[in-house]
Amino acid sequence: MAERIELTEAHAVRLKRSVRQRHDKARGIDTLLAPERVVVLDQTSVMIVEALDGRSIGAILDDFAARFAAPRELIAKDVLTMLQDFADKGYLELA
Repeated sequence: MAERIELTEAHAVRLKRSVRQRHDKARGIDTLLAPERVVVLDQTSVMIVEALDGRSIGAILDDFAARFAAPRELIAKDVLTMLQDFADKGYLELA
């Protein structure tokens, strides 16, 4: 088993090659497809996954805070919690 990485704002992460984001038009839902797993994503999760474009997590947080005029600390807590959960489940890798 790989060693757990504790994500910080300095990390840049992306979906692993074996994980794909898909929109199911018939059901009107967004999902992550991983080996033997399907994860249904809400709108916030979709936005976060789509932001994993090679930038650091901190840069993504700065963008979200400016875009939504929301406290960065609140955004950081939620985004880091979700990304850490996805990393722990094996959906993410360091970019």
